[in-house]
Amino acid sequence: MTGVDVDPLIDPVFSDARRFGGFASAGGWTLGLMVARSIYRNEPVAGRISAKAFAEEAGCAVDRVVRHWAAWQDAARDGLVLDALTLVPGIDTDLPEGDLWSRYYAPPGASSDKGQRVMAEAEAIGASYKKALEITGHRPAMKAAIWGDDQTAEAAREALFSRPQERAATLARALTDPDTRKVAKAEQRRLDRLEYVRRVLQEQAAKSPAGQAVELSLSPDDLADERLDAIRDTCPEHDAVDNAYDYVQELLERAVRADPDLFVREQRARFARAFSATSKNIQAIDPDDLMAVADDSLVDSLTELQTKVNDLAATLRAVSLFHPRVIS
Repeated sequence: MTGVDVDPLIDPVFSDARRFGGFASAGGWTLGLMVARSIYRNEPVAGRISAKAFAEEAGCAVDRVVRHWAAWQDAARDGLVLDALTLVPGIDTDLPEGDLWSRYYAPPGASSDKGQRVMAEAEAIGASYKKALEITGHRPAMKAAIWGDDQTAEAAREALFSRPQERAATLARALTDPDTRKVAKAEQRRLDRLEYVRRVLQEQAAKSPAGQAVELSLSPDDLADERLDAIRDTCPEHDAVDNAYDYVQELLERAVRADPDLFVREQRARFARAFSATSKNIQAIDPDDLMAVADDSLVDSLTELQTKVNDLAATLRAVSLFHPRVIS
């Protein structure tokens, strides 16, 4: 070690090494042995102390000591180890393989209703119930894992939304926060636009703003545009999706303008929609309500609107005289 002769039988470093080897090879069995040969449970036993006294000396919870005792005794009933009361304090005995300990030792919280539910869910999906119970006791660490790792966050989302009652409660809590609603709205917009763009690229067709089916006939250069290439990732960012969506709209507008008949139908549908919306809004105004708030500014606005409508009507009449097909 350092050139100084030491006695490995008494040197604390060698003692620690031997104890480390015992823990490494036998795991929880070593701790179980310490408890099993040192405490009594019901009636006092000479040379032993109570679980409470053992826990106080060890600086741990009594429940932890009791769980180790129970695990040892369960293993004794299966013939893996000697009964605890036949052991001699301070004397070692043969221990089973370390990986067998988990069959008998119940982690903290396992006996509670919550623990039983966690263990049942872990068993159902083939997960480690020990890890699951451990996570329930370290919620800040669980939050850190969700915030820091995408796969952990996805697992959390899947767990929350896989059960209807959890999904409803989670959404209700989330949507009470204005920032969360804003983020959710933006994310839904991203997903809708991404689905739209990918469908357009697959079908090589789209609906115009007026609802007409338009064949796009995209060229290799169109398809190779960097704005479309950016959304081929599994989960493209908002900006990439918006850029791809705007590009598809440019392609759609180009296709509409390239077909004169289609362009005329598109314009007619757009104006008809605008006229219809304006008409409905005007017809929805109750004259009695309007009289209650009438002033000069409202009168001026209505007069300007009437003048604009009269001008548009005059233009359409003039056009219809020379090109009746246009508005037929």
